[in-house]
Amino acid sequence: MKVYPLDYIIDHARKNSPFYKKLYEALGENPKLEELPLVKLEDFWAAAAKGEVNTGEHTDGQVFKSGGTTGEPKYSLYTAAEWKTMCEATGFYMPSGGLKHGDRVVNLFYGGNLYASFLYTYSIFNSSPASVLQFGLGGFAEISDIVETLVKHRINLIAGLPSMIMKIMEYIEGKGIAADLQIDAIYFAGETLFEEQRGKIRALLGENIEFRSMSYASNDAGIMAYFHKDCGFNEHRVCDAVCILELLDPETGEVIREQDRIGQIHITSLYKLLQPIIRYPSGDMGKYTEPEGSPDRKFMLLGRNAESARIGVATIHPQNVSEALDSLNAKYDGFQMIISRENLRDSIIFRIAGREVAGFVDKICEIQPLLNDCVTKGLVSTPKVEFCALSDLEYNKRTGKLMRIIDKRFA
Repeated sequence: MKVYPLDYIIDHARKNSPFYKKLYEALGENPKLEELPLVKLEDFWAAAAKGEVNTGEHTDGQVFKSGGTTGEPKYSLYTAAEWKTMCEATGFYMPSGGLKHGDRVVNLFYGGNLYASFLYTYSIFNSSPASVLQFGLGGFAEISDIVETLVKHRINLIAGLPSMIMKIMEYIEGKGIAADLQIDAIYFAGETLFEEQRGKIRALLGENIEFRSMSYASNDAGIMAYFHKDCGFNEHRVCDAVCILELLDPETGEVIREQDRIGQIHITSLYKLLQPIIRYPSGDMGKYTEPEGSPDRKFMLLGRNAESARIGVATIHPQNVSEALDSLNAKYDGFQMIISRENLRDSIIFRIAGREVAGFVDKICEIQPLLNDCVTKGLVSTPKVEFCALSDLEYNKRTGKLMRIIDKRFA
């Protein structure tokens, strides 16, 4: 694995990336991590679109695509060495989460179209010290074909999105063939596998089934944390070897060190040099569940922060809502997104303080096609919209600020 000292990462970015050079222009020599300005996503990706985040030419490795803050795709770049480090680091930790020699795993993540998840999952298992047999079906396979493969090839591990896994469970339950399966564990990523979903899986496949996160990672920030056997619901351990994870107070920006205090997660990668990630917001909230100083300190994910709403695998930004309303010539004073659970699926309500206007749900699905795709495939509930008075919106009780995003899934 190729990792670098923090000072080298900062100096390299400062000297070679126009974006970081400008961001750090007021700083003195050898600044400490906590002295560095936080990255703002909108500025970062606007600069990235012009090649101004990069520290050099991209000549080898990988390019991945994901949705941007205004519906425009954003491209995450990895050199071959960076991609190798990311996959090897993640694979190294897999046995500590339960992976063992001889496991037979079906990969149901999405591949092609510059998606990272299928290729990343394949590479993780391929890099692991535990030798396993992989069946690369992918996320576009028919449910009947997936189940046939599970039975015929005695698969004992399923790796996929929770929404896909639940569709498989519905099929198995409908056909009454749970007894034909030999599943020991479910690997998931991209979404939380909630307790009611786990309960349904246990009812079908047995109480001893294990639930394991593939990792805590993203296209842009890379690997951030890994799953260990001692992790509880939504817990991971920080990958100290390849990144620095910070929890920051959402109001003051203060670095949080104590347990059980909720903060916004920011990441500094110690291996990404081409497109540096330094004090970069992951978009998630979390809290430490171990004392300060614990190696690979354990923390719990607590849903998205106010920068975006995650429903299934679709990400909705406040800018998307504004764009949809403006395109409909709507008159509104404010809005918020409320995320919850409905019939074992994620659901979202767009609460808009303003005069009722038709066509909002269609417009938001047009702006973020991945949301429409999730709805069409039955992976999430159909979005709802409520028009109300400004006083009906919810506000932060301490600061009085409007809460753009309310995630009730972790309440």
